[in-house]
Amino acid sequence: MAGIRFEFDPRATGEIMRSAPVRKALKAEADRIAPVARAIARAEGLEEFADSIEVVEETRPRGRPTAAVVADREDAVDHEHGTSSTPRRRILGRAAHTRIDGIT
Repeated sequence: MAGIRFEFDPRATGEIMRSAPVRKALKAEADRIAPVARAIARAEGLEEFADSIEVVEETRPRGRPTAAVVADREDAVDHEHGTSSTPRRRILGRAAHTRIDGIT
């Protein structure tokens, strides 16, 4: 039995990345991460931080779609990475890494 030969044309990458199924998959993953991030924030007593977490979809200048989980607060970066007066919590980072290749 002969196998099927497939040659990927890299010129199709842009069209594939902009396709509805890819956008839907990106949004679905962000929608899965957001409630986990909110739960982590609430568990650490950061109710207002949890309330600021949302999913934002956009298209980068060169056409690549994204769906990101963001905390819309001035101090979000401080909570994520830490400062001399704010402990590093990595709420969004931990939420994003709760599943790697289907393992929770």
